[in-house]
Amino acid sequence: MQDITKYPNKVLLIQPLGTLYKTNGFVRTANLEPLALEYIQSALEQVGVSSTIYYGLIDEETLLNEVLEESLIAVCFSVYTYQYSYCLQLASKIKSLFKNLGKKPPVIIFGGYHPSAAPKEVVENKEVDIVVKGEGEFTLQELIGALISNSCLSDIRGIWYKDSLGKIIENKPRDICQNPDMLPLPKRKREVLSNARQHQIAYPAPSQQKNIAQVLYSRGCPYACVFCSSVSVWNKKVAWRSPEKVVDEIEYLHNEFGTNLVYFPDLTFNLNRKKVFEFCNEFIKRNLPIHWWGLFRLDRLDNEMLYMLKEANCVKLSIGLESEADFSSKIKDNYSLNKLDYKEILNTANDIGLIIKALLIIGFPEDTKEKIKNYNNFLKTLPIDEIRISFITPFPGTKIWNEYTRLYLPEKFNMDNFTTEEPVINHPSINKDELVSLQSNIVNDFYTDPKYIEHVKNKIKAHSYLRNSFLEYFEFLINKGILNANYIASNFN
Repeated sequence: MQDITKYPNKVLLIQPLGTLYKTNGFVRTANLEPLALEYIQSALEQVGVSSTIYYGLIDEETLLNEVLEESLIAVCFSVYTYQYSYCLQLASKIKSLFKNLGKKPPVIIFGGYHPSAAPKEVVENKEVDIVVKGEGEFTLQELIGALISNSCLSDIRGIWYKDSLGKIIENKPRDICQNPDMLPLPKRKREVLSNARQHQIAYPAPSQQKNIAQVLYSRGCPYACVFCSSVSVWNKKVAWRSPEKVVDEIEYLHNEFGTNLVYFPDLTFNLNRKKVFEFCNEFIKRNLPIHWWGLFRLDRLDNEMLYMLKEANCVKLSIGLESEADFSSKIKDNYSLNKLDYKEILNTANDIGLIIKALLIIGFPEDTKEKIKNYNNFLKTLPIDEIRISFITPFPGTKIWNEYTRLYLPEKFNMDNFTTEEPVINHPSINKDELVSLQSNIVNDFYTDPKYIEHVKNKIKAHSYLRNSFLEYFEFLINKGILNANYIASNFN
């Protein structure tokens, strides 16, 4: 790799969140660090490139002042579908600013899930110079080095770009990093971690959380569930860090920042049973005073694993039920689990004190009002502590993208609404207002059902340390206008 430390250089890393910067009680229940950008920032620093992160709500005035710094090489956008048009607008403002001053603008680079799913479409925009498809750390190290030294871009894997004549060039793809331990740890800042919170049911409860962080054990996913565009980035491949390195990072977070809760954003934490046990054994060996949780696939859980997770300070399972089990096989890739099996697994998890969150999606064309209204009857049969109800959204790169754009989206549709927090498809039998009402009714009916209230009372009685975890979450839902102000006093005093 070329040594570029002798060059004065800087990059801006931008990931706008727009309306999703603020939490709500239906889908968005956490404020988290920008882990992807922190990894990129650390990788750039490794080759002598400094960077500034702009994340969440973007202060455009401050940003536009910083882009005028003489040492700025590139502005990199990490782009979600719903913020795609905003990122293009912001890129246009940056280029116009330089044009009005008669200066050459910095190179505009787009990466992330949306550009990875539609690289040609994105790079065709006049505002975009280069698209990074897939992981960005090593690609950007090479790319920024080439931009600084004015070298040819043709040998840099994983990018699409325009040549000097404006012709779009697709370079060879870059495989995912097979050894993520090679990557430097994310560049974390205390002020960022101190503002992070998990407002959902978690232990410790939000009032007791301290500098919570995200940690990755694996990158990628071998599945292609119909609603997920991860295949665009990972190409159905998975790479694991060593359990020792992962626990080293958690230990560092505790020692350096006092972190007491960690979230694993791995797409399927329990994908590999052997890896789960290796991590848990290493965590138990260190005896760290930190709790953690992540995303689990229900059909890859078993009782032995649940007990091991509990012993290793796992406090919560976030599980994609997506829909009732008879339909999940059509939604989740390679999924099969009968109702008796998953009830036994969830009952065991509940008995040993693990918090259980169910992720559900409504609004599929196959859904009916009656089916959706029946969700709570389905949920009542399970020891679920928390639910998240989102709307099916056909993101570019998903299996349903082509079908849904052809059959269920208007000829002109606005991807600004592709947040999963509002219906976007034209459902064959349910209008959008009805879908929103159904979502609200499911959530309200779930938390106010006497069976649920009794379930929570029994769980708190058996695991008293979880009391504040539940009550603070209910307060959060009250503040969001989802539960009645008297909910706690009426049910838990």
